[in-house]
Amino acid sequence: MNETREKLIDVAYEEIYEFGYYATSVDKILKKANMNKGSMYHFFKSKKELGLAVINERIKKYTSDKYTKLTECEKNIIDELLKLLRKRDSFDFKLGCKINNLVQELSPKDDDFKKALEQVYLLFESLIEKTLENAVKAGEIEYEDTRKLAIYVVASIEGCLITAKKSQDGQMFYDCLSQLEFFLNSLKK
Repeated sequence: MNETREKLIDVAYEEIYEFGYYATSVDKILKKANMNKGSMYHFFKSKKELGLAVINERIKKYTSDKYTKLTECEKNIIDELLKLLRKRDSFDFKLGCKINNLVQELSPKDDDFKKALEQVYLLFESLIEKTLENAVKAGEIEYEDTRKLAIYVVASIEGCLITAKKSQDGQMFYDCLSQLEFFLNSLKK
């Protein structure tokens, strides 16, 4: 991959995460990346195309990298899921969730962004579903519809994150997460 293109995506990712898509200008991204407009337009036709690259190449990868390892667990699967969610360094309670922020900002306004973000959510849900299926197969939990359960788990995680963001308090995340933990533990055999 081209280093200039990667740097543009990385800087755009950071800026969009911190300030939002609409509040982030191309000029701001270029200044922070120490590049000119020609560099950007060589790789991306527009700010929107750069934003879609952020979603498809950074946020989707982040989600995959973070949750795929859960699908490889063979024992203590629910405990491993909960352990991953409790890792404080993986969440920014001030800025909130990378996916959810963009869903709230962009999905109602642009169909291309909506579709790209939905693909990330579907990936997230499918990784959690596979994890839950493995827990059922391993005899750790009993549940019939792991797809619906995965949607619930993802929604709970996202809800806990937005609750922490609105309070700017990580403890709110853990208090909320404790209820998801209680529920998942109640499914154990």
